[in-house]
Amino acid sequence: MKVILLGPLSCDIIIKNGNRYKSIGGPVFYQSGVFKSLGINLEAVITLSNKDKNLLDSFPEKVHVHQILTKETMQFQNIYPDHDPNHRIQKAIIPKNPIKYQFISGVDFLSADALLLGPLSPYDIPLETLDYLYSTKIPIYLGGQGYLRHLDSDKIILKQWKNYKHYLKYVECLFIDENEARVILDGKITNLRDIIVKLALSGPKEVVITCGSRGALIYSRIEDSFYKIPAYKPETVKDPTGLGDTFMAAYVAKKFETENIDECGRFAAALSCMKLEKNGFFNYSSKEIKKRLKRMKVDL
Repeated sequence: MKVILLGPLSCDIIIKNGNRYKSIGGPVFYQSGVFKSLGINLEAVITLSNKDKNLLDSFPEKVHVHQILTKETMQFQNIYPDHDPNHRIQKAIIPKNPIKYQFISGVDFLSADALLLGPLSPYDIPLETLDYLYSTKIPIYLGGQGYLRHLDSDKIILKQWKNYKHYLKYVECLFIDENEARVILDGKITNLRDIIVKLALSGPKEVVITCGSRGALIYSRIEDSFYKIPAYKPETVKDPTGLGDTFMAAYVAKKFETENIDECGRFAAALSCMKLEKNGFFNYSSKEIKKRLKRMKVDL
């Protein structure tokens, strides 16, 4: 199996428990750790400025990276003011670095079994690029957070994704968190089940809403069924950054083995729990994963 990840890399500053440290960020980075730990082949298409090429040293070994050079690298500051991993304040510098379809014509997308898109801003993956990727007929999994993110001074705020229907018609599965879900339709619908169904009617076969320590809600349009996925309790809490990205990657990885949505969701929740117990991206051996899942009583 092989996946191709698309999205920007970011230069992040994490502030938690009085500690401040720099880190590479972006869904592509956090998802790459999951797939490499699970032994799944992957390539990454990223935007990054030439002066920040050293960030690529943090990637797992043997990941083939297609770099689109930009003038500036996206920067994020993730502030966790208390012990609640769901409570995050974000500040950012967001340059406009679109991944235009003309830039990626040399990438062999047809060799992939899944495409994972991880925009961090509304500018990262334009509609024309999504249309181009859809023409490959490879399933597209989209983390929708970037299309809702806007700047108010340097602070990230969420705004309605007004033209979401134009994007979602290309998407196999959409992933957002519950805060994004309540904003995406301009707050006109507040019940998560009503929101998730409305989004699915725009195209995705499945919509996943992650709810932090309360698990996740998944809706299958094909089955017209809801799945409530529980969260697993971590043994320690180290770094919540990238949890949603980890869940998305683990969910897609399990989809290669089974169409059982409950199994996929529980597997993704378990690996997200393991990610929470370490700083940085998901980085475990196969033996460690099996041992931890056994303790959590999660079927492999």
